[in-house]
Amino acid sequence: MRIQLVLRLVTIDRKRLADVELGRIPDLEVWMRPPSVFVRELLPEEGNRLKRLSRRAVSEAKRERALIVWASATRMPVAQIATLVGTDESHVRKVVHAFNERGFASLDPEQRGGRPRRITDEQRARIVAVAGARPDTLGVPSTRWSLKRLARYLREQQIVEVSPAHLGRILAGAGLSFQRTRTWKASPDPNYETKAARVIALYRQAPADGVVISFDQMGPISLRPHAGSGWAQRKRPERQRATFNRRHGTRYVFGAYDVHADRLRTRLKARRRGSDNLAFMRQIRACYPKRLRIYWIQDNLSANWTPDIRAFAEANNIELVATPTYASYLNRVECHFLPISEFVVKNSDYLDWDAFNYALARHITDRNRAHRDQRLIDLERRHQIAA
Repeated sequence: MRIQLVLRLVTIDRKRLADVELGRIPDLEVWMRPPSVFVRELLPEEGNRLKRLSRRAVSEAKRERALIVWASATRMPVAQIATLVGTDESHVRKVVHAFNERGFASLDPEQRGGRPRRITDEQRARIVAVAGARPDTLGVPSTRWSLKRLARYLREQQIVEVSPAHLGRILAGAGLSFQRTRTWKASPDPNYETKAARVIALYRQAPADGVVISFDQMGPISLRPHAGSGWAQRKRPERQRATFNRRHGTRYVFGAYDVHADRLRTRLKARRRGSDNLAFMRQIRACYPKRLRIYWIQDNLSANWTPDIRAFAEANNIELVATPTYASYLNRVECHFLPISEFVVKNSDYLDWDAFNYALARHITDRNRAHRDQRLIDLERRHQIAA
């Protein structure tokens, strides 16, 4: 047994090997590589910003990196993130390490090539500093900069002489853009740290007495031509009708994600009332033996916390775990709503909700293909859950 242990510790130097042979090593985990890599602990506004960037960033590479960091913030293992994004594990680790070192700047794709810069890095830093300050604080009678006014100020102050057009490119390269002022909000939840720690602990390690389910609703979704993208002949893109009537109402996709089994279950609902949430919870409860406790993670939507839902949870061995206010990024099922939006909703034009529901069920079945359990299949088929 000791010989096998020595052979496995290939990264320990000779001195430590001698210590192993003599039995002087108290804890071998000191020299063992950690099983996975996680991003540093995020602030609420950082988590919400990652969620927004994963959906709205202009660059596809930036959206992918933001999704990787967002998933890692929920303590999702590297292997699962690589499967979710469709990349290799080394790239996931590289993105997480870069974010821990450089923050949000690491999400921007690197652009290279071209002739050497005429403006030095020091001058660029001064340009960015001036552009980021209000003009009236620098003696200019104005509340905001225009490119012409900023170029004139830089020339008058003998910082650098640059054209307004090139000045715009410099600011864009530094991450500055001309945008409207927005409001911001922080989580007012007085128990934010306690709730966040509870959710992360359930993600990090599976409870011995049950399963962890992450629940949320996606929507509303309407039946109309949804813009998307796909492969086509050059200058011959796929066409969609531009005239349509919304006569079929809207629907919501209810999602329940088994965190540690990596299994997603969905259901299409016309509304998200308390009765609809309770019916979905009943179906998920029926998929597991009653002796197993379900840790049900959900946000603070009032329809998720009705008296009927609380009573059913208490009577059926379910613990309701709330995410902090304004911290929906901690709800891991939302990471899996993005592929549904990309591969089921976008670039589609369904005739009715039956067609949409069929496409959704096929997508979820394909997603869960590597995690098929015949007992779970029979239970889901009995309760008519897309899984």
